[in-house]
Amino acid sequence: MAIFLTIVAILAVSSLCVLLLIRRAVRAARRKVARLSDRARLTARAHGIGPTAEVARLRREMDRSLDGARRALAAARAVHAPVGDVPSLVARLELAGRAVDGELRVLEAQSDTSRIVTQLAGPRSRAEAISSSAAQLVDGLLHATAYNADELSLLQTACDIEANALRPGDTPLHEARPEKAPRTER
Repeated sequence: MAIFLTIVAILAVSSLCVLLLIRRAVRAARRKVARLSDRARLTARAHGIGPTAEVARLRREMDRSLDGARRALAAARAVHAPVGDVPSLVARLELAGRAVDGELRVLEAQSDTSRIVTQLAGPRSRAEAISSSAAQLVDGLLHATAYNADELSLLQTACDIEANALRPGDTPLHEARPEKAPRTER
């Protein structure tokens, strides 16, 4: 009887874990679909004209800049380049970006275009500051991952020397070498 209860308890716990994993996966999928549909709507609105299109363009540009910074950080980590404080700075930029995006969403929801125009200056400057800061981080990561040009030229020279040494017969290096006598067995 104890074995039966143990098996039932294990099955109950494992089914609960499976249900929790499925729930988590469904939520993640819903978030991803919502983000993709928001990006699609944002892109469609950004191609229009007027203040609401400008708000959409600012949101899209800021989102692209932050996404580029995240991807550059991941790429720099993948090649083991020094990243310094970039992870924490990207996290702080993302927090600031969410706040500015919230402001821009509120502006986007306004029906009065003249009100949007008058209130757009502050969020515009903050969105541009976030975008330029993200671009500076990407530039810094690019320079951190760049291979040193002097080391590369030394490596290229060494490869040329080795390739010339391996070429058969017609190189001056082979002509200067004395012929080796064949080995005789004792």
